[in-house]
Amino acid sequence: MAAVFVALLVLLRGGGFSVLRAQADSPPSPPQETSSPQLTPAPPGPSPLGMRTFSLRYKKVDDAYLLISPYVGPRGSVKMQPAQRTLTVQDVPENLQRISGLIGSYDVPPRSVEVAVQLILASSGEKSQEPAPPPIRGVIDRLSALSTRWSDYKMVGNARVLGTEGERSSLRVGDDYRVDFRIDQVSDETRVIRFKPFELSRREAAVEGNERYASIMQTVLNLRDSQLFIVGASKVEQSNRALFMTITASLQRP
Repeated sequence: MAAVFVALLVLLRGGGFSVLRAQADSPPSPPQETSSPQLTPAPPGPSPLGMRTFSLRYKKVDDAYLLISPYVGPRGSVKMQPAQRTLTVQDVPENLQRISGLIGSYDVPPRSVEVAVQLILASSGEKSQEPAPPPIRGVIDRLSALSTRWSDYKMVGNARVLGTEGERSSLRVGDDYRVDFRIDQVSDETRVIRFKPFELSRREAAVEGNERYASIMQTVLNLRDSQLFIVGASKVEQSNRALFMTITASLQRP
């Protein structure tokens, strides 16, 4: 058994004494176990930015910029160079991939659209004994369902023309009317054809031999592919007659 040594040291100090007690070092206690601190992994850093330059062949750079702007991330940027017909986009890879798909489906050759127009004069007078021509019978049924005011319908004229996306077209309808329009845009996704502008004009009396047309309706139209659209073109105040126009825009397959 290990001995414990105790030393007594007596110090004489002016008739008194004091005792100091010292004890030998006790055996060292075993070290206590300490738990290692748990390290929290650092959050992943932001994705690195990439850069791509897109060259447009058919569409305007400004229009392509408006198309992709909603899909550019908060750290992204777009640089336009209209003279070079390019867009340079800096963004995270997933946004660049999405933007690439958008531009690829947008920058395609202009589509051809066949536009068919009919003008129908409706009146509330005595109904004609002659049957309505076949091309407008379906239109008459629709107009009659909307209003019982009109009792007689006559075809004023009809015409069709093959238009091209991005270009202006014109066609004569009957003897006194003309339609002018520009096919502004065709959406492959929704198959909607946008006309901006679309104008119907009526021929006025010639002055010094010059033919002149006065606009009676000008609007912007968004028409679905091959769907018949009916619009009231004009109505004379306090008159029992009204002019209706039907428009059908049909995309031509390549």
